[in-house]
Amino acid sequence: MWKKTSDLVPYWLLEAVRLKESQWGPIEDAVEVRRVIAAGGSLEDRMLLRAQLLSEREQWPQKQQHLWRFMRWCLWFVFALFMVLGAGAAFGAFNAVDGRVNVLWAMVTLLALPTFSLVVWLVALLFSTRSEQRAGIGVSQLWLWLSQRIVKGPDQALLFNAYLNVLTKQRLAQWLLSVINHTAWVLGLLTMLSTVLVLLAAKRYSFNWETTLLSADSFVLVVQALGWLPSWLGFSTPSPEMIRLSDGLQVVPSAVQVQWSSWLVGCVVAYGVLPRLVALGVCYGYLSKNLRQVRVHTDQVGLIELRPRLLPVAEYVGVDAVAGADQVALAPEPIQRPALTAKTQVIGIELPSDQPWPPFELPSGWEDAGLVDSREQRAQLLTQLTHHHYAHVVLCVDAAQTPDRGVMAWLAELASYSDFASVYLINANQGPDRLDAWRTRLQKADFESVYTDINTLFFELHNHHES
Repeated sequence: MWKKTSDLVPYWLLEAVRLKESQWGPIEDAVEVRRVIAAGGSLEDRMLLRAQLLSEREQWPQKQQHLWRFMRWCLWFVFALFMVLGAGAAFGAFNAVDGRVNVLWAMVTLLALPTFSLVVWLVALLFSTRSEQRAGIGVSQLWLWLSQRIVKGPDQALLFNAYLNVLTKQRLAQWLLSVINHTAWVLGLLTMLSTVLVLLAAKRYSFNWETTLLSADSFVLVVQALGWLPSWLGFSTPSPEMIRLSDGLQVVPSAVQVQWSSWLVGCVVAYGVLPRLVALGVCYGYLSKNLRQVRVHTDQVGLIELRPRLLPVAEYVGVDAVAGADQVALAPEPIQRPALTAKTQVIGIELPSDQPWPPFELPSGWEDAGLVDSREQRAQLLTQLTHHHYAHVVLCVDAAQTPDRGVMAWLAELASYSDFASVYLINANQGPDRLDAWRTRLQKADFESVYTDINTLFFELHNHHES
């Protein structure tokens, strides 16, 4: 079940992003949209990829895993609780000091609550509204309530609500919650059945019936009617004569006690375990069917607005518009410093035409992307970075020029395509004021690996790898 529902993770993240944007406004996603457009695919694929990239930036997958793990723990707790309750019901049904057990009372003790719960579930399934399906059915309500108690922080609360929304919108809520409901009852009933068998094997019990209102003939009809279905499963039922003799006033043979034991166990199997297994199988089948039909509802509010941006008539490359004064494009957090021999791409950004290129001898494993200035060159570079993973990109810029926000945004976008990004400031000795401006801008943009001497970069990469 968990493996199948884990296929919902991309749709779960998409709903989380949609909820956040509907509550707090659009998320800055210029870099992510560019990567989505470069990757191509259908509108649904692009929406899922955008949500994945944004959630990775917000570190939601890790929080999602923590929440998922806590929800599983809550579910195991519910299952364990029902197993304990099942064993307790068995002990309660056979709690007789003198070993005399009223068979009708024992059967009611064992099967009344499971049968009532099954009827309530059927009624809820047939007449429940969409909101009631989301709220949960029986046992699953307890699971959802426990899961809500362990939610910590606004991000996990957002993810939890997004999970419930996805289950409801994809028509999975009633079937997943029903599967959980029936699984808990099956475990409880199997534990109950096992406990009954252990008690019957460990102690001698005397079964009898006691009634004030019913006659002996009426009791015979009840026992034989209840024993009809178990008899098809191989369980025995006492004969009418032995049923009449089991009134607690007469001594009956031990073989009859064995038949009563078989009748009682057969009733638990036929009217307790089997109906739950059938219901579990039906619900699991519908859950699997609906999981195969999961799709993105692109026409819902919060997603329909993305169509013109993710499927543009004319696709733009790079950053042309100047960002506002309060906006700073940030480079992604580096994963780890690579080795000198790691797969590296060297890129020239808006360098003067007379600038020698490449500006240094490339080490082994480093590739030359050339000078990237025009729209076509940017498009080709983004396509290459999208389809080929690089551990390291070295962004070469002219320190003699003034750094503007457009260039900084372009650098931040390129940095997002690799595990680690370095900036090499060429012509750093031609203007100390502009060099300071570059350092300030790069620092605000979270670029940590900035060099004016390429040999220093080589030295640090080599020493880091050696250490």
